[in-house]
Amino acid sequence: MKAAIFILKWILLLLFCSKSVDKYGECGIIEVGSDNVALEYQRYGRNKNTLVNKSYIDSGEYKRKFDNITDNPYVNKTLYDCAKKALKHRSGTEFEDMYFIDAYSGKIVAQEVSQTDKEKVVYSDKTESTLKLYNEIITLHTHPNSMPPSAADFNSAFKNKYQKGFVVCHNGKIFGYTSIGEVNESLYNLYIQEYMSNGKSEYDAQISALNEIMKNKFIDFWEVK
Repeated sequence: MKAAIFILKWILLLLFCSKSVDKYGECGIIEVGSDNVALEYQRYGRNKNTLVNKSYIDSGEYKRKFDNITDNPYVNKTLYDCAKKALKHRSGTEFEDMYFIDAYSGKIVAQEVSQTDKEKVVYSDKTESTLKLYNEIITLHTHPNSMPPSAADFNSAFKNKYQKGFVVCHNGKIFGYTSIGEVNESLYNLYIQEYMSNGKSEYDAQISALNEIMKNKFIDFWEVK
């Protein structure tokens, strides 16, 4: 009986999809652009700009970015596994996932994967208490807007004394960063506004602003390729 009900549901679903244009993208995949890249259809409420190309995330090219992302192969594997999981989980949304990894064992010691604030990670009490038990932490979190590390990212790394952090963007880019000092967020935003007023895109303006701030030698960032 259960099998019959399951088959009937699938028949009804196929009939529905064949008779509709799939207004909310509930019935399959679409072909996007000249690269013929298969992406998940937009589900109701999904954000087209933050969809993840899952074929690329599963590719050898993406995996190779993690081969030497740190000097510790155990950490590298964990970073790769967390990146794939987080990106697929948050595809089509503006929410972020974050993992906290022991720099020696590669073990995940804490995670924040139920955020409800857009483009922001709020640490739970459990995460806060757990981080006090570890001296060397490497973090990884998603950026649905596919921008480089923010001033808040650097300041969090400085405050919590993270060994380093990684941002995995929804468009496939990866950035690493470190901080041994606080970034003046107002100054950072002024740099961005100045560069954008001179015609740069928001992405390029942020990169230029970080390069300017990096001259002070207390932050560093790089794209992992």
